[in-house]
Amino acid sequence: MIPKHIKDKYKQLKYSHLKKLYDKNLSKYPENCRYNKVIVLPNKYKINICTYDLSENAEVEMCYKKAHSKNCNAFCFRSSKEELKEIFLKELKDDPIRATKFKDINILYWLYPNLMLEDFPKESLLSKLINYFF
Repeated sequence: MIPKHIKDKYKQLKYSHLKKLYDKNLSKYPENCRYNKVIVLPNKYKINICTYDLSENAEVEMCYKKAHSKNCNAFCFRSSKEELKEIFLKELKDDPIRATKFKDINILYWLYPNLMLEDFPKESLLSKLINYFF
């Protein structure tokens, strides 16, 4: 039987890793925009351009600063919160990825092999509202 404090620590680690993933991928940075593409020039320099409007008469706009994305009306995140959560759970179930990306969780899993890598518990409506507004 796994002690309660180990289960709690495991749960805490999962949520902290997921929060980091959300913070990294759900903030308005150029690399998080679906329309931001990196072009590698022949001299190996990289430039970021916005591909939102690529009609014949459109001007190509560079988008490489955080201020560009903060003020952009066409900004669209590459991944949704649900997609990021699915990716995270899939990575947790993959042994080599878990061993390299989530070392702290992997140690717990190694010490307690019966520690289940199951989905996050279903949230109540109240907790969803609290997470949404706060």
